[in-house]
Amino acid sequence: MNELTSIVAIQPSIRAAHYHAYSGRIKEKNRFGYCFAFHFIDKGTGFVQINGRSYPLKKGTLVFIPPGLQHSFHISETQPISSYDMYCDFFTKKATIQHLYFDPLHDFEPGLLTEIKPSMELDQLTGITQLSRYPELIQTFIQIVRMNRLDIQFKAEIVNSLLYSWILQLINLSLSDNIPDYRIQKIIDLMEQYPGMNPPYEQWLELCQLKKSQFYSMFKKMTGLTPKECFFRIKMQRAYATIHESERSITSIAEDLGFSSIHYFSQQFSKYFGLPPSELRKQAKNILHH
Repeated sequence: MNELTSIVAIQPSIRAAHYHAYSGRIKEKNRFGYCFAFHFIDKGTGFVQINGRSYPLKKGTLVFIPPGLQHSFHISETQPISSYDMYCDFFTKKATIQHLYFDPLHDFEPGLLTEIKPSMELDQLTGITQLSRYPELIQTFIQIVRMNRLDIQFKAEIVNSLLYSWILQLINLSLSDNIPDYRIQKIIDLMEQYPGMNPPYEQWLELCQLKKSQFYSMFKKMTGLTPKECFFRIKMQRAYATIHESERSITSIAEDLGFSSIHYFSQQFSKYFGLPPSELRKQAKNILHH
């Protein structure tokens, strides 16, 4: 039995990447890949069959197909599928752009087949994943496809690094479902942008369109913190950076961060960082003068 390979050991590279409009051609019906394939459905509906199993397709669906598996795409006549397609080597780069074959008995060339190592994480990815709730993953995937077309300095290094990070995020999603949800991310962004505001809890719920229990559990799952703990951490980190990097008075920094009392601010800062804000200011000045 072959030893399982950890997903962190992959060194992905792209053979081919493009935007493709499916039209029902015969070559869309009986395909085999020389390498690993990702298809992100940009529009349309239909289904894909992978080794005889059918998966529904719609906008926001990601399809992952390992090499050598028979698969076929079937499109709706009224809403044909278009997708961003990416064909990758995961372990050893092959100097070829050929990524598909159609008749195993006649046109299969063994030298074009990618290196394959057993991996539990990759096995779990086979089939479809819905990415509609994860716009960051969608945007990065599209960016990788687009950048692969360009002729720029360090293209391979940039694209392959982005692809490696994207695959790990995708695996993380399949394992734990804690990739940022856009509704929760929206609130965290607001906390970062307006750390001095202390809006009522109901305002966050209204922006997210979530019930209080849903919002709380999703926030905690995504960040490991309650909304209150997360907001407090953002305030403290902003306070530290501002005290350390500016000459502004500690009183004005505390007011800007929504603290009505300088005493309470100093107390909370000392508890969080282990030193009072005045001591941090003193240290910052000493560093500056040396």
